[in-house]
This record gives sequence, structure tokens and C-alpha cells, in this order.
Amino acid sequence: MKPVQILRPLAVWLMRLAAALFVLLAYWETFTLFNLQNVTFYVSAIFLVFTLLLFIGGFLRSHRLTVLSALVLVLVTGYHSFLILKSGLDYNFGVYVVLGSIFVYFLAHGNPRY
Repeated sequence: MKPVQILRPLAVWLMRLAAALFVLLAYWETFTLFNLQNVTFYVSAIFLVFTLLLFIGGFLRSHRLTVLSALVLVLVTGYHSFLILKSGLDYNFGVYVVLGSIFVYFLAHGNPRY
């Protein structure tokens, strides 16, 4: 059975939207507390800013913004996953593995043109 190539652009945008929705729901409250003394504020800010840049990068012709945003997001997701892993393997770790996989896809592919 052949893959449905016509759905590829939709899949790419769904990954961008899913990542943005997850990051917004997971980090918005921490970000709005604006506690400059807490490392989680900075992690939240990085996730929010670079996920927004990843989304905006999808509208641009150049790959630079998408790849740079994805690189930062892969690194921050890895850091956050490492912190979660200290408490053991659970669904939170699995969620960050999936999220990191999405960011690695954009790091490797940039803005695919169809």
C-alpha cells in the first residue's frame, strides 16, 4: 500500500499546531507567573518563544528560522526530559520524547516544499 502523499503538507502543519498547542497549554501558566528567580520560568519562556518562531517559520521560504527554532527546542526538550527522567519513566517522559521527535523532524527537514 502506497502512502497518501497529498496529506503530507497537512501532516507537517498538524505537527506544528500540536507542538504549539502542547507548549501553550503546558507552559503558559508558569510563564505568566513571571518568577525570574525560578529556572522553570526561563524554560517556559524558551519553549513559548521558539515554538512561536517554529510556527512562524512555516510561512517563510527560508529554512533558517525553522531549523534554528527546532535546534533550540530539541535541546530544551532534552534538558526537560532529563529532569523528568529523574523521577522515573512515565507518560510525561513519553510525551516529551514524542515532542522531541517532532522537533527533530523540523531540524532535519526544515520547511519541506511540495
